[in-house]
Amino acid sequence: MYEPEVDDYVIWNRPNGDIEEGWVYFKGDPIDNEKRVKDGWKVLSRYITIETGVRDKPDCIYSSGKPMRHKMIHTLLLCNEECWHQLKYVKHRRTREILHYSQYDDVNQDEKIADKSVGMYKSQEGRLQDY
Repeated sequence: MYEPEVDDYVIWNRPNGDIEEGWVYFKGDPIDNEKRVKDGWKVLSRYITIETGVRDKPDCIYSSGKPMRHKMIHTLLLCNEECWHQLKYVKHRRTREILHYSQYDDVNQDEKIADKSVGMYKSQEGRLQDY
């Protein structure tokens, strides 16, 4: 059975006929439900979120007067582990963390990155120094 990973592009063929597709944005850690049941707690399901859309945030500022740091609105769809067998893997995008770019840049793993220099990278204002 296919187990999705963050930065995989997947197509979800749902039983009701809907077809959703997008990038795996988050994957939850395994859950020890045996311990939860033993302690009398509710059983939880592991899940992923699939990013089905991204759009620009409208221009606005915090009540403090500072501009917003996050510029995009992400639309995410939750997919429980019980439905992972309905997912079809398409491709994986290479994360650019080692190059100090955003890990959510749309880059096909098969594509080569022409410019591997990181000299132009600058940290966000107010953020601790990157090492």
